[in-house]
Amino acid sequence: MVIRKAKLMELEFAEMAEEPVKSSTNTTRTGGRVTWRPPLVGWIKCNVDAAFDKARSTGATAAIFRDHNGTLLSGINSSIVATSPLAAEALAVRAALILSRNFQMQKVIIESDNQMLIQALKSHTTIAEIQVILQDILHLVGGIPNCGFTWVPREANSLAHEVAKLTGHGTLRQNWIMHRPLSIRNILRGDQLAISRLLISSGAN
Repeated sequence: MVIRKAKLMELEFAEMAEEPVKSSTNTTRTGGRVTWRPPLVGWIKCNVDAAFDKARSTGATAAIFRDHNGTLLSGINSSIVATSPLAAEALAVRAALILSRNFQMQKVIIESDNQMLIQALKSHTTIAEIQVILQDILHLVGGIPNCGFTWVPREANSLAHEVAKLTGHGTLRQNWIMHRPLSIRNILRGDQLAISRLLISSGAN
């Protein structure tokens, strides 16, 4: 407990010392914080998001992999051609599953803030606009021993959102995982701080 509290104080100090970017997505309409939640021990959570440019029918996808400690394990981002925001999001999920299979991940949760897509994947609902992509996704899921889909509000998907946005703007370097922009470091720090608070709260109870 002492170690956890010390780490929390360290994170809070770092957050205050390097603060210039504070994302408004950390606050819900009611003023409470909505943050990323870590998966269970042994599982990997992959948050996905997509940016879409309607005028050009182009976009960008992001898939971010983290473990139960909130450690950033890997990430994939790319520019895409898409017909809609829903199609772009579906392509992000497909990219996440391809990487999951390539890395032979055994327990993966794919998390998105697109409720329509997640509902379709969980219920195997048909959506004509993206049906080909949905079929690819379900085929890929069959090669992963344990794989699930969850929906979260945008506020809890801020890291994937930021990576997709920066990719769409063309301002994210290829080696961004090793050399992270300030906005990404701030989001990771905020998520780690929330995890530390959650652990302390759980220990107190």
